[in-house]
Amino acid sequence: MFLNDIGQPLILDHRKTYGPYEQHDGPLILTAAAFQDHVYPKNWCGQVFGSADDVARFQSTVADATQAYTYNVLTPNEPFQMEYKKIKNTLTLIPTDPNTRLYYLKNDYIRALWVDNLSGYLDFIPKAGTSFQRALSIGIDVIYIDDLCYMSDEDWTEAQRENIYALVELLRPKYLYGLRQDKLPKSLLDLCAQKGALEWD
Repeated sequence: MFLNDIGQPLILDHRKTYGPYEQHDGPLILTAAAFQDHVYPKNWCGQVFGSADDVARFQSTVADATQAYTYNVLTPNEPFQMEYKKIKNTLTLIPTDPNTRLYYLKNDYIRALWVDNLSGYLDFIPKAGTSFQRALSIGIDVIYIDDLCYMSDEDWTEAQRENIYALVELLRPKYLYGLRQDKLPKSLLDLCAQKGALEWD
């Protein structure tokens, strides 16, 4: 997923046209979507952030020799200071199991959690770093989820929906947004501390 200049993420869809205020040409955060068929922004900055394994995997798949990349390996549970268009962000990689991860981003505007795929266990929360623990005590402003599981009826989607529901029910963010489609289930949105949260559009 790609960030915009204030740290909001989006998985770009080749079927959509994005206006000038919808550009997400900032850093690429290596979630599962980065290894699927997806769209790169026209004016992408070329910065890549992820775990050591994900960065190595991404490097092995890069085919565009004309793009200059800057790779940044994140140490699990350790905040990393990143800056894009003069906006300073603190980004933390939170592994949930060997194959999945979350990202916590904090800046002057927001405390946000980005959810990739989830296992059925939430025991990673006590193991996360102090920055994330402090955010939990204050409250998470927004959770962004890769909502691919709401766009399919394959066998794996039911378990993923249950895992997402359990996490949102526990953390009670103010807002909740999907990274791919326009709407999330009302039952999920009703868990938000801020009632009437709008879907991503």
